[in-house]
Amino acid sequence: MLGWKIFVHSVRMVLGNFKQVLQITIGPALIATAAFVSLFFIFGVPAEVFDENAGTIAHQPNAGFIFLTVAIFVTVMLWIAVSWHRFILLEEYPHRLLPPFRSDRILAYLGRSLLLGLVAAVFMIPIMFVLMGFIQSVPLLGVPLMFALMLVVVVGFYRLSIILPAAAVGQPIRLGEAWGATKGETWTFVVLLIVTVLFQIVVQMVFTVLAFVPVLGVLLMIFASFLVLPMINVSILTTLYGVYIEKRELA
Repeated sequence: MLGWKIFVHSVRMVLGNFKQVLQITIGPALIATAAFVSLFFIFGVPAEVFDENAGTIAHQPNAGFIFLTVAIFVTVMLWIAVSWHRFILLEEYPHRLLPPFRSDRILAYLGRSLLLGLVAAVFMIPIMFVLMGFIQSVPLLGVPLMFALMLVVVVGFYRLSIILPAAAVGQPIRLGEAWGATKGETWTFVVLLIVTVLFQIVVQMVFTVLAFVPVLGVLLMIFASFLVLPMINVSILTTLYGVYIEKRELA
């Protein structure tokens, strides 16, 4: 099955290039951490942001703090994603601990991401209104219909998502081109989605159990949640671009 091959190839890319994974992720992550800490001092946000007794926010950060925090997070995530796409597809190797910061590609990637979000919203909002009315009339069919809707949306996202690595490598393609390139491959994407979800559930379960091991378990859970799994997801998009646009063969 091609869906299974795409998933396995994506995992192999991450595990087989782990040195580059660390080079691409560690530097930006350290920069983001330093920037976050600086924002706490600049905006006067106390270290005790959360009240341990009440479990509520004791200090409300202002809009500037929130905006800059989100901007830093998004920029670093896109920096990492673009760098990984370019490393795999263009063999653009990172330099020591910092991958090249290509602002034009990052902005293009952001624009395509927002476009995909807009397409999903335009598609889902009217359907959700109809679906909610249907659920009220026939409650037993609510869960299956909701699941079917989510499946359609995610499969559609996968089919269109090849515009993201295309933007990263400077070879932009239109939504219609992405849709046409993946025509007739719906079941491939369904299999890919199922395998990816099951894999992530299993990994999260394993590392959640390991989290009870002092220090090491927590580190392993953080390692899986914030490094391995996200990089595999980015690698899936990279592989999709390679298969459907560049017509690469999978081993």
